[in-house]
Amino acid sequence: MNITNTIVSSMTIATVAASTLAGLPNTHTWPMEHIMVSMDADNALHAHVMTSADNPVEMLRFAGETYDGNASALNDQYYSDQYGWMLDGIVDPGMGNSIWIEMTTQSAGLSTYEGGRRMMVGMQTFDPIFGTAGSDLNWQWDGMMTHNWYSAAELGDYEATYRIYVGDANGDAVAGFTDGAVTLNFRAVPSPSALALLGMGSLVATRRKRA
Repeated sequence: MNITNTIVSSMTIATVAASTLAGLPNTHTWPMEHIMVSMDADNALHAHVMTSADNPVEMLRFAGETYDGNASALNDQYYSDQYGWMLDGIVDPGMGNSIWIEMTTQSAGLSTYEGGRRMMVGMQTFDPIFGTAGSDLNWQWDGMMTHNWYSAAELGDYEATYRIYVGDANGDAVAGFTDGAVTLNFRAVPSPSALALLGMGSLVATRRKRA
């Protein structure tokens, strides 16, 4: 028996079960994928991400789970918070300005909800952003690492392209800066429910006992 695999499986089961009991969506079940945002000496913004259409972030659905409060927007959805916006080096938008991110195009059926730090899921707003539920297409980023939630109701491939720019408090672009852009890729795939994972854990324990 592979002891390492058994330990990892047990940790995954415990994470999923704990999240379900807390009424919060699952996180930490996949590695973070950072969208690195930088600014060069000419005040041009750039964004880099390792994923692509051939190597997308997977969105999973945990059947049978329901989530509390605004997080209920993820009920019965394939979802992920794997992507996280993160500054790469010094990015100075100037006094009174911010980095804004605007959704320019995206696949039909893809929704986005405001997240935050991964260790603080219970404090996140889950407010709809980037055009979801009639929200604004642009979103004011505070420059801190932020993992938003992406979701879809159907299996398949999805993508979203964003303009990254320096804007004032109202979200209007500020002269003297050059916009950046990035495309995020997703794939909604089948996944076992928390109950199924727990059942697998029980099955492993039973097999061990019989052995």
